[in-house]
Amino acid sequence: MASVLKEVADETKGKAIVGLVMVSDRELVQAFGIKKIPTVFVMRNAEVTASFVGVLPKAQIQKLLKGT
Repeated sequence: MASVLKEVADETKGKAIVGLVMVSDRELVQAFGIKKIPTVFVMRNAEVTASFVGVLPKAQIQKLLKGT
């Protein structure tokens, strides 16, 4: 999953920011209610617009980004 997110980050440079939160950061895990990994959030203007748990193909992740 990390390699797919890296590809998406490279392709959307300047249009989107792709970040990683380590599950050891308990404050963020609790704030977002993360219960399983990987959990991915798509955000716009500090609001979650989409999310998924598990692994998605690159094309589906790109589609989520375009929908925000």
